[in-house]
Amino acid sequence: MKLSYLLSFLILMPTVLLAQNYVVNTGNSSTPGYGNILIGPSAGNLMMTGGHNVILGTNAGSTNSTGADNVMLGASAGFRNTTGSDNCFMGYQAGFSNTTGRYNTFMGSDAGSDNTTGEYNTILGYRSGFNNTTGSNNVFVGQQAGKANTTGIANLFMGSFAGASSNGSYNLFIGNSSGQQTTSGGGNTFIGNGSGYGNTTGQNNTYIGNGAGFTGNGPGQSNTFIGQNAGVTSGAVVNNSTAIGAGAQVSADNSIVLGAPNPLWKVGIGNTAPNNKLEITHGTPGQSGLRFTNLTSIYQASVTNQTRFLTVNSAGDVILGSINGSTREGVSETLWQRKGSFLQSTQNDAVIIGEGISKTPADYNLFVSKGILTEKVKVAIKNTSDWSDKVFDDSYTLKTLSEVEKYIQSNKHLPGVPSAKEVVEKGVDVAKMDAKLLEKIEELTLYSIEQEKTIKLQQAQIDELKALMRQVLEKR
Repeated sequence: MKLSYLLSFLILMPTVLLAQNYVVNTGNSSTPGYGNILIGPSAGNLMMTGGHNVILGTNAGSTNSTGADNVMLGASAGFRNTTGSDNCFMGYQAGFSNTTGRYNTFMGSDAGSDNTTGEYNTILGYRSGFNNTTGSNNVFVGQQAGKANTTGIANLFMGSFAGASSNGSYNLFIGNSSGQQTTSGGGNTFIGNGSGYGNTTGQNNTYIGNGAGFTGNGPGQSNTFIGQNAGVTSGAVVNNSTAIGAGAQVSADNSIVLGAPNPLWKVGIGNTAPNNKLEITHGTPGQSGLRFTNLTSIYQASVTNQTRFLTVNSAGDVILGSINGSTREGVSETLWQRKGSFLQSTQNDAVIIGEGISKTPADYNLFVSKGILTEKVKVAIKNTSDWSDKVFDDSYTLKTLSEVEKYIQSNKHLPGVPSAKEVVEKGVDVAKMDAKLLEKIEELTLYSIEQEKTIKLQQAQIDELKALMRQVLEKR
């Protein structure tokens, strides 16, 4: 009996020493490979020379030739592998079609089943990365995650059906059904269950939040949606737009929307509890914190015939103001424009300064209460006929003093001079009044000249009478 054991050992020893394989069931390795563990019917093959492989399962690594340092666990795992090395295939038909692909990790039934030459992939989950052929540097985690990917590279999909239809590259989808309908779009970042579900060919989008970008906007590009169900309005396709907040929706390109179309939404800048749709807190009293770089005081107004304007109430809320007056409008920036170095009314409007002005004759443009203090006043006239030199014209009719006296007795003021009542009602035109007063002075001058002539004539007559009287007295 001892002799038969010894004989059997001597017969088997060359094979054990040469191949160093551990074969269970119907092992097919005949020799050359080394350091391999082959377990299962048709696990490995007679011709494989690759070493340090662990192949367990029916038909696992069945066509492997020089592939080395692989782990293939499961029926038909790595079935077509030939020269691929440093792979780990675990699950029924995991890495089934791999031929030369290297450095892959596929775990799950049919995980990476169609991979042929793709490298550096990590695929975990039932049918995850199922159609991947040459795609490399991908990470697919979750059932059917990245299932349709064939050539896409550098993707990270985590979640059931995450990126299930995608063949794009450089995408990051995290969440169940995240980016599920994306086909060729690349450079997208979708985080949250159902995020980016509606995307198809869109690129360079960032959607964060459960349901962010869930519906529509299939080809949209360079968008940012942040918040639960943030995205586009029904039927809209936008590019380079942003929607922030739960339910926030945007419908135009190059736009930013904060908050859902809800009257309760408020935005605060510099504060924690905004009391209006937008509240800005500068932190310094008297400062709004709002600046319009291209709308400064050096520019002319684009609309000049409006009488409404924006102002603030006692709480700092911006409100629409209007200009109201009894017969004239007050000062408003919309009524003025720069003309050279001057500020000019755009509608030939009058200006009221001060309170208590009730009389505003239509012939005047400036009404001031409490008076004007100035170092110099110069009043101009339009033409020479407005001045008083006409009094000295030969055609001027000078009233007699008796006519003036009669007028004064009837009207209680000089002819041509406004009465006190008229002054109260209409005020005084400084230029006209100065001209009128000078006219009266010039009339007085003419009266004085006339009186002087009369006095001289009378004096001559008196002197003549005196001479005659002396002659009469001398003859007596």
